[in-house]
Amino acid sequence: MSRLRDQLHLPLDGELKSPMEGDAKPFEVFIQLVRGKPHVHAGTVDAVDPEMALQFAREHYGQDQACVHIWVVPRSAMLGTDYDHDVIWRSTDRSYKLARGYQVHNRWLEFRSKKDVKEYEKEDLKEHY
Repeated sequence: MSRLRDQLHLPLDGELKSPMEGDAKPFEVFIQLVRGKPHVHAGTVDAVDPEMALQFAREHYGQDQACVHIWVVPRSAMLGTDYDHDVIWRSTDRSYKLARGYQVHNRWLEFRSKKDVKEYEKEDLKEHY
């Protein structure tokens, strides 16, 4: 925590000025472990402004595990569905749109067990290159 204090820009004269709201607000923290991969929820920090929330997130979540990117979002800015009233998946039968019932996996295993894969790859390479 002392490194965080050293990095904060505090006023030299007088007291610290607190924001009009007064209390810290919760910020949700999302981290990206590998560049190009999705961000995942890591936890929550309480801070008075987004800059402080980002600094807290860096200090806490950046030291726990290696991450390449951090997002902080005020919890009040997040919107979600209602468990009881919002239907995300249709209740009518639309199973015909799902790819079920195809037995391709079993056929592929049978094909591979016959050791014809190498022959197929040779023919495929001749046709395309």
